[in-house]
Amino acid sequence: MLKRLTCFAIVLVLNSCQTVVEPSPDPGILRVTLKANEADTTIIIQSDTSRLSRWDEFNLTVSQGRLYRGSNHALLYAKRSIDRIQGSTVNILHREWLNGVPIKKTDITEINTKNSRYITDVVFECFVPPGTYDSLTFTLTATEILIFIPKVYQNPIQLPPGTRPQMQLSTNMTVNEGRVTQVNLEILPFGSLSRYRDSYLFDRKVRVVGVDNL
Repeated sequence: MLKRLTCFAIVLVLNSCQTVVEPSPDPGILRVTLKANEADTTIIIQSDTSRLSRWDEFNLTVSQGRLYRGSNHALLYAKRSIDRIQGSTVNILHREWLNGVPIKKTDITEINTKNSRYITDVVFECFVPPGTYDSLTFTLTATEILIFIPKVYQNPIQLPPGTRPQMQLSTNMTVNEGRVTQVNLEILPFGSLSRYRDSYLFDRKVRVVGVDNL
């Protein structure tokens, strides 16, 4: 009799636990893109005005991303994989033809603003808990810029004195279960630079231009 009562009590406890625990929601996907402003295409270096080139390089390192809901946050990764890659480096001056084919260094067609555009790079894409969020933080740094027309210039880049690598952008967004929420960022690559001795200060003029629920 005692054994039967004990078994009955265990079953009752297990059943009562199942009634109060709700299933965890499936995660959503957050994708963050970064693209240069199409109107920002030139910079003056030592009285020379640059022109678009297939060789130009301005590599930005984006890392340590976090998505905030008040004081709570989810960590962001560069790819949807188990590798937990925290960041990526993109050439923000890289362009593509209007048909979406990236311009190669071996292409011979002259590049201009009418036959090409800046490439949109995905800097973060990972699973996050569904819900509403209010801000996005990440580090954004660079070390140098290379310009090739009208002649080759290679200049070091640094953040303004006292500026932290981490930056924060406020934006309201909702991540839904099993769906993609895409946050589109835009940067002024040349408009973010100001001459400082033999280098350039990188003021990081970045803004959110849209949030898409895909």
